[in-house]
Amino acid sequence: MLLGLVLLVLGPLTWVVAGDPVRGLRGKEQVDALNATRQTVLAATGGVVVALGLAYTARTYHLSRRGQVTQRFGAAVGQLSSEKPEERLGGVFALEHILAESPQEHATVVTVLATYVREHTRRGPRALLAPPDPEADWEAALPGWGTEPAADVRAAMDVLARRPDRPEPRRLDLRDAHLVGLQMREFEFDARPRLTRMFLTWADLRRADLRGVDLRGSILNGADLSAARLHGAKLAGVGFSRARLCGAGLDGADLRDVSGLTAAQLSGAVVDDATVLPEDLAADPWVRARKAACLAWRDVHGPLSTPPPTPAP
Repeated sequence: MLLGLVLLVLGPLTWVVAGDPVRGLRGKEQVDALNATRQTVLAATGGVVVALGLAYTARTYHLSRRGQVTQRFGAAVGQLSSEKPEERLGGVFALEHILAESPQEHATVVTVLATYVREHTRRGPRALLAPPDPEADWEAALPGWGTEPAADVRAAMDVLARRPDRPEPRRLDLRDAHLVGLQMREFEFDARPRLTRMFLTWADLRRADLRGVDLRGSILNGADLSAARLHGAKLAGVGFSRARLCGAGLDGADLRDVSGLTAAQLSGAVVDDATVLPEDLAADPWVRARKAACLAWRDVHGPLSTPPPTPAP
């Protein structure tokens, strides 16, 4: 086949390319012109062959790499089902490597990690969270200091917070996730941790430390944020409808562009002069009374203390 191709290039194809001008020549002039044409045709043919070879090699490499990624993904997911915590940790970090190296697998990997967190931490039956009761001891219902998610769940949340900033077709689903005591502070990451555009509806985030976290666009409707720390967090577009905020540290938080937030919710939160509120809430007598109560309480009891909920005026 190769010999036939060479004969075609050196014979009929050369005459076709040379055309009538060369046919009109005689003797040595015609021979020289044909040789020059053959060299041109051979060079062009060689270029085409090289290009086809490169394309074939690239496709072979792509298919091989794709197969390797698929194998690595399957192995990592298999590790997540292990009974050994160290193997589950290895699976989480193996998925992070795939996430960094393969943009095509981004949506699949983050969905697997979010599902892992949700299914391994899912809360019990939902309870409708009532507004703060000035007479109730809400702190008694808090988990003890030091309570936090298991190591594999913490690692999965860290990977989600470090995920590359790429388009995601849908929100990550962390509804009902039990993330009590989650520690995710900006100063512990190389870049601001991102929990953007997530469903955190009904999530249990009591005592979570989310200082500096980017939560923009996430839905926290019905979430329990009692004693959570949100100072410096990015909260634009966050939904807080029916969220519980007893003792939540909103001092210095920018809440101008959130939705679903009410004065009743803020009556148990920690707010100060640096808390930026929507105009209607900033002017609300209940919120103004709460802010004054927080400032007065902390002047006496210290900057880390939390006053009891403020009754409606």
